[in-house]
Amino acid sequence: MQGSFQSIARPAIAESFPPERQEVRRRHVGSSEAAALFNLSPHLTRLELYLRKRGEIPEPDLSGNEAVSWGNYLEPAIGQAVADRTGWAVRKVHRYVTHPAVEGMGCSLDFEILNHQRGPGVLEIKTVDRLVFLREWPDDLPPIHHELQLQHQLACTQRTWGAFGVLVGGNHLRVIPYERHLGAIARLEREVESFWREVQEGREPRPDYRSDLAALCARYRETRRGSFLDLRGSSRARELCDAYSAAADAERDARQRREAAKAELLDLIKTSETTWIDGYCIHAGTVEGSSVSYVRKPYRSFRVNKAARAGRSH
Repeated sequence: MQGSFQSIARPAIAESFPPERQEVRRRHVGSSEAAALFNLSPHLTRLELYLRKRGEIPEPDLSGNEAVSWGNYLEPAIGQAVADRTGWAVRKVHRYVTHPAVEGMGCSLDFEILNHQRGPGVLEIKTVDRLVFLREWPDDLPPIHHELQLQHQLACTQRTWGAFGVLVGGNHLRVIPYERHLGAIARLEREVESFWREVQEGREPRPDYRSDLAALCARYRETRRGSFLDLRGSSRARELCDAYSAAADAERDARQRREAAKAELLDLIKTSETTWIDGYCIHAGTVEGSSVSYVRKPYRSFRVNKAARAGRSH
């Protein structure tokens, strides 16, 4: 059965939203932000989301992001392929969808599925590197942040099912249907409501210092000229400075040991492109020079990989 597909040609640049659409998005937790509520997003923490929604740090500028640009280029083609392969009627969604009962919860959809025997559904498009898919999508199960994204969309649209259309490695399409999960949706709805209470009352989430460096750098980018702070009595500040200094010393020492090992290995392998060593394999080919926005000189690549089996030899 041949499916049908409705879309509008996208611009040949990364998609940007008009100011009014940006304001709507600022007043809602979107589906791509849902995992951040639980600090389960690889791209966004709850603190960073909080600071964005309060206007204390800006939204990221994605206009030069290659992954976003290529996602925009490929999305219509993948949507068309899903329609052709499944026989579904697939239509591009341009409206912003808000939750009918939870204020401040909304989403942008890639596509919607129409005239299906299970009722209307949502279609979320992904492009994934093959190795990443094998590592992060075991048994065709999406990573938790993608799963929460789709459940968030099902909550806003009140639909009972959806699917991922995943282009793996640029040449392999996987279509993965997914059911509405009532427990996950109830938790998402409660967490969105709790998050907006925090935003309105100014109750800032506790930073996760292993993940929140970028958010804190953005928040404290500007200094007060001539300001001074005396923390000489703070034992915690002294402990942190000791830890930072020790880590910097260890990083420098590790870099020097690595470079010394590389120099000695180069002296051992000389002009060999590939070298097998017990437990390791060294790839050290020549990368040809080229002209980018400047003339790049040839250089020697150098990778030391642990071998699959110790003692393997050619």
